[in-house]
Amino acid sequence: MVIQTLITNISSKIKIFRIADILRINSNFFFDLIIYHLSKFIPAKVDDNLMVLGSASGKAMIGNPKYLYYYLEKNTDYRLYYFVKSKDLEKKLKKEGVNAIYAYSLKALSLLRKARAVFVSHGYSDVLPFKKSSRTVFIQTWHGGEIKIRHHDYFEKYVNSKKAKLLGLKLQSKNLYDYVINTSGVEKQIRVLSEAFGDYPKERILSIGYPRNDMFFNSHEETIKQIKEKCRIPKDIDKIILYAPTYRESFTTKDPFTKSDLKNINNYCKKTNSIFLIKAHVSENIISLTEIGNINILNKETDIQELLLISDILITDYSSVFIDYMLLDRPIILYTYDYDEYISNRGIYYDNLEEIAPGPLIHNVEGLIESLKNIEKVKEKYQQKYTKVKNYFNKNTSGNSAEILLKFLKLI
Repeated sequence: MVIQTLITNISSKIKIFRIADILRINSNFFFDLIIYHLSKFIPAKVDDNLMVLGSASGKAMIGNPKYLYYYLEKNTDYRLYYFVKSKDLEKKLKKEGVNAIYAYSLKALSLLRKARAVFVSHGYSDVLPFKKSSRTVFIQTWHGGEIKIRHHDYFEKYVNSKKAKLLGLKLQSKNLYDYVINTSGVEKQIRVLSEAFGDYPKERILSIGYPRNDMFFNSHEETIKQIKEKCRIPKDIDKIILYAPTYRESFTTKDPFTKSDLKNINNYCKKTNSIFLIKAHVSENIISLTEIGNINILNKETDIQELLLISDILITDYSSVFIDYMLLDRPIILYTYDYDEYISNRGIYYDNLEEIAPGPLIHNVEGLIESLKNIEKVKEKYQQKYTKVKNYFNKNTSGNSAEILLKFLKLI
């Protein structure tokens, strides 16, 4: 009781959570340090019926934790909490029936200390830095395949720095996560993931597939219909084309499309009764050009898994989104308009992208439209390689990854 009073007084005086919210410093070293050590004062009385989930640094409910949440909600009686770092998002999710909780609070920190299991998709920033109880299982469900060089490589240098060790900040992946999830089991993928997480023990990488992809095996026509309605896809559209590129940092100087490019894409879509969906971080320049009938820039909150499910063709680039999409056996085009620039500045884990491409690498819009016009020929041409790449990246994906994970952890 005395300790709890002390914590409350400290929090009230320094207003650390409010400061973090205002300054958006949840990944700042000193914030991590303070919250991590503060958590030690909260008794770690683990509640076997309590689970915590979080994703995307608390900015969105997405990915594997999202689909684990819904699986657990449907099939178990666990008390579930989804951590978010925006009051507006907390309110929105609660209206949708999700038991969301604002992360910057003592209650949230207390839940982490008491949770039987914690699931994240990006890192501890999905929830809060905290001292984990020995009885709490902490699972890094991850959010992609190992194609482009991961910033986690650099993150490990941060938590392994002399400063971190000197001040007792024990947030290194191999100390923090009990297990990391993978889709493949192929030696190179395991090695790359292990290196990205600071020489994470390979025997603790679970190659069981991603829970977010279970929906590709279990969805029904009614689900697809509801998603299309939510995305405002006209009922009479014959073909849905999704453009979902990777996030590009400040080094990229090119826009994917010019005004002329978008007009040409729109003309193609009109002729073929198609719609071109853009799920991307796009410049204001592109946004201003898309007031055209058959091109639609999607809200950034739109769930990529749902978009993949309803799309007939995927256009991407260096993003591992194509790994998920291959499970649907639908055609893929890689639009790599800035290939040399991207490879030089960010890089990938392979000698070249062609090595793992399940479709053609296209460098300009003329080639992109030509591939769309001849998509059946493209599909036929790449069928053998498509199957090979699909099996390489999704070797252990079965459609019931959520169940497999929870049974392995003895949580169901």
